[in-house]
Amino acid sequence: MVKCLVLETNDNVGMLVDTSGRVGNVAKTFGSLKTKIILRNSIFQGHKMAIKDIKANEPVIKYGQIIGISRVNIRAGEHVHIHNMLFSNKIAFSKEIGRTRKSALKGIKLLSSNFQGYLRSDKMAGTRNYILVVSSVNCSATVVKEVARYFEDKSFLRKDIDGVIPVVHSQGCAQTIGGQSYNLLLRTLTGWISHPNVVGAIIIGLGCEGMTNETILNEIQPYIKRKGTIIRSFNIQDIGGTGRAIEAGIKKVKDVISSLPNFKRKNLPVSLLTVALNCGGSDAYSGITANPSLGIASDILSSKGGTIVLGETPECFGAERSLIERCRLKRDKEKIRRTFYNWADIAKCYKISMNNNLAPGNIKGGISTILEKSLGAIVKGGSGKINQVLNYSGKITERGLVFMDTPGFDPVSVTGLVAGGCNLVAFTTGRGSVFGCSIAPTIKISSTTTFFNKFSEDIDCNAGSVLSENNISIVGSNIYKLFVSVASGEKTKSEKQGLGREEFVPWQAGELL
Repeated sequence: MVKCLVLETNDNVGMLVDTSGRVGNVAKTFGSLKTKIILRNSIFQGHKMAIKDIKANEPVIKYGQIIGISRVNIRAGEHVHIHNMLFSNKIAFSKEIGRTRKSALKGIKLLSSNFQGYLRSDKMAGTRNYILVVSSVNCSATVVKEVARYFEDKSFLRKDIDGVIPVVHSQGCAQTIGGQSYNLLLRTLTGWISHPNVVGAIIIGLGCEGMTNETILNEIQPYIKRKGTIIRSFNIQDIGGTGRAIEAGIKKVKDVISSLPNFKRKNLPVSLLTVALNCGGSDAYSGITANPSLGIASDILSSKGGTIVLGETPECFGAERSLIERCRLKRDKEKIRRTFYNWADIAKCYKISMNNNLAPGNIKGGISTILEKSLGAIVKGGSGKINQVLNYSGKITERGLVFMDTPGFDPVSVTGLVAGGCNLVAFTTGRGSVFGCSIAPTIKISSTTTFFNKFSEDIDCNAGSVLSENNISIVGSNIYKLFVSVASGEKTKSEKQGLGREEFVPWQAGELL
């Protein structure tokens, strides 16, 4: 006997949740349908099974929504996946997700409304204190890394400084000054240097690049005046070579450290927390365990005045109407609409399908189309209205749920979300991820208990118990408690392993000369 979860009453597929099934096994359905069906194929755990006959060219329905079209006649008990269903741009979607997922906020008053953080002079809150060593151009990347490596010896740091972080990238020259790619890089660098978790920065250039130190300093000046971050900068060509530049960089970092005030954590309201929501290495369980659990934590935080930020636009494809309907302001509805049009144009220009965003690991895990992935992904943001829609790396100024246009590639997406001001990251995964962000603590959440046990050194929270114990509210509350404890200084698994130093990846679009 195998178990098959049916999510909505109008679904025509269910998902095997506990074990894989073989031909002739009996599948016992639960959830929105309770019956017994004999398997006609061997079906992997996490994959879909038809719970009723589906004719060729008919919709395949999960979450109460169309996730694809059947290629052939499919009988009840057969495996439903990419071999017998397909993605179609012509699918008509309803305005809202079929699932009625009420965020069970029971006992919310018992959950802490405060954390221990660092209040900045601009009234933003830091969850960590970092000093950045930043390359204005790829040519200075090695010098930047060597300067930061010197301070891996913690004896050179004060106890209230969490680390010296290298921020390197592959851009900064051979770009049209003022062009799309140039402006994206400038906005992202500005966002990281002015981030609430950053208290000082050294900007190192070569000296002849397009993205000059002066350009960055001019762009960042308004933020620094309000926040008080200490900034130093120099060019390698002025110093005279790699060795001297490394020595100069080390001296300037020491100068910044000695110039900083002493930092002490204070009791602050959770309304000052801004959490980036991201998922990577998703499986079929992500949309029914980890992501909706995170959605409950998001609702809890926003109900207490905090902010959660949803990105990964290509991974929301197919759910755009739901996002549009949730916008409070007409201008934001139009902005989301234009954003998805722009992505459709990109796909057309490069003669690709948005369904190509589905990774091989997603398919192996049981996800068949980008539509299925999207419907399970947007629940990370909870059930609230969208209060702001931003371009990549845009400054987050509203509270509650915010949407930012980012690519689906995890490092690029999180780089932009953090540039916007997120001081925490919540990252769900079902297949496995070793991602971490260097300046924003990253809380990783697994979709299954099996995966949690396998990746115990990387995962902070197990959402797999949702299936075995039907405790989504408890898991959501536990994730929220992690927001509070990590923001107050508790180290995440990613931080303990030093992850994130290679994950600063600004979105590179447009021209390269």
